[in-house]
Amino acid sequence: MASGRGHGSMSLSMKFIRFFIVLLNLAFIVLGLILMAVGVYVVKDPKLQQIRPLLSPDVADAYSQNLSNVEMFGLAVIIVGAVLIVIGFLGCCGALKSFRNLHIVYAVVLGLIIIAEIAIVVLFFVYQKRFRSELVTKLQDSIAQNYVGTPLNSTTGVNSVSRAWDFTQFNLQCCGAISKNDFSRAKSWDRRNPYVETSKLVVPFTCCPLGAAKNWTQLPSDFSSANTCATTGDLAYSQGCFDRLADILSSYKNYAIIGGVIVIIVEIIAFVFAILLYRRKNEVYDTLEM
Repeated sequence: MASGRGHGSMSLSMKFIRFFIVLLNLAFIVLGLILMAVGVYVVKDPKLQQIRPLLSPDVADAYSQNLSNVEMFGLAVIIVGAVLIVIGFLGCCGALKSFRNLHIVYAVVLGLIIIAEIAIVVLFFVYQKRFRSELVTKLQDSIAQNYVGTPLNSTTGVNSVSRAWDFTQFNLQCCGAISKNDFSRAKSWDRRNPYVETSKLVVPFTCCPLGAAKNWTQLPSDFSSANTCATTGDLAYSQGCFDRLADILSSYKNYAIIGGVIVIIVEIIAFVFAILLYRRKNEVYDTLEM
């Protein structure tokens, strides 16, 4: 009879699916909140603010109101987090309240997200070398066109690009975009040596070991210990900042891959379960109409 096919007659397996999909969507909501927090941190982090001109080399004006690449990345993470929260809410409502149409809406949205994620991964691997080449070229050009030297005191005038390079080189212990040779093209740098006026600088002081603690808010006030290194280029950091940063990010690569695989698997399971719940609703309604 039709009355025996109502909500209360849902099989144990379907009840388990509904319970499991609620748990998955609660996980989506938590992940969304975490991503939104990470996005806000990326936008506001003092370290990233210091190197903002390098992550967006076209923005050289210290007073520019344009969004840098790092800020756009942070906003993108916030948007992704918000989308996950909405998806989690839709999934929970559909499972708990038995809103039939929400299951198919949820499945469609989740399916589109899965397709988009796969497309992004494919594009990343296809254009990885091109991205590296273009970014490195922009970084080298930013040195050639905008680097003016290391600020030796609060009255020394420098632009945002120079300041960003000095903070990056000092804290990451690297030199130039690819190597110290990038500074041979710095046409705006007068290479003046404040400690020995008769000699010219070959590399910035921040390309040399200074023995000072890392600090993303303030550079050391005394660079005299790096005078010989800066005038000869000997003992300067051999690794460029792009490769140095890539090495740091690579140390988290395995965690990122594992996390990404887990997210994709969870999304696929949630997609399948949403379809199963929707089909279950169809069966119930078809029976009631008989």
